[in-house]
Amino acid sequence: MSSLKSCCTIAPVDSTYQPVGTVENVGIHELPTYIVGPKDAKKAIVVLYDIFGLHNNTKQFCDVLANNCGYKVVMPDFFRGEPYKHEWMGDVDRLMTWIHKVGSLEVIQPQVEVVRQWLQEQGVVQGGLVGFCWGAKISVQLTALDSFFGGASLIHPSFVDVKDAENAGAPILALPSQNEPDMTEYMEVLAKKPFGDKCHHQRFDDMHHGFAAARGDWSDELNKKRATEAIQLTANFFRSVLTQ
Repeated sequence: MSSLKSCCTIAPVDSTYQPVGTVENVGIHELPTYIVGPKDAKKAIVVLYDIFGLHNNTKQFCDVLANNCGYKVVMPDFFRGEPYKHEWMGDVDRLMTWIHKVGSLEVIQPQVEVVRQWLQEQGVVQGGLVGFCWGAKISVQLTALDSFFGGASLIHPSFVDVKDAENAGAPILALPSQNEPDMTEYMEVLAKKPFGDKCHHQRFDDMHHGFAAARGDWSDELNKKRATEAIQLTANFFRSVLTQ
């Protein structure tokens, strides 16, 4: 419950960062998608942002990740320019209703499939998933549905459920903050999988929920250091699991 409370009460920060990627309309539904990294990359990372959508801080994460790993990094705008509103902060019931409407697996999975098909048309042969907050839960669920995704990095995840670990279909990297629950049991379940030795877990107990996405303050030296560490861990993880 702690992560849900934090998700509902910690507001996004103002950012002066200037993203280096572009936004393109992808697929038959023209899904707006932030894209950065080599156009001819054979591997790609699909980023599922937090409730604040295409925030510049989250774009910054994508930019640094793409530069670090050399993959194409894409972040679809599932909310179509209408992320969770600042004035709704603090209303847990409203947050849950909103997520169920625009961010359930049933709503997001078909859109991810469109992005996956577009990536394959671009010559991408394998992908990974990065999920922040709500997007982390969706990411691990997607590994059970689409073998194209060879792993998922869950960064300050919300709605942590051992059942998701039981159903996971690819290696998982878990990077919870101080506001997330203990994930020991979650990781123990993953350890029993055929790919269990490729799953990893590191807590960021000196960081608040959202430190690597819209709620992160990159002007704060410790926050910047920890976000950079999360990116490095994520890049290393994908290098080890995306082997096609």
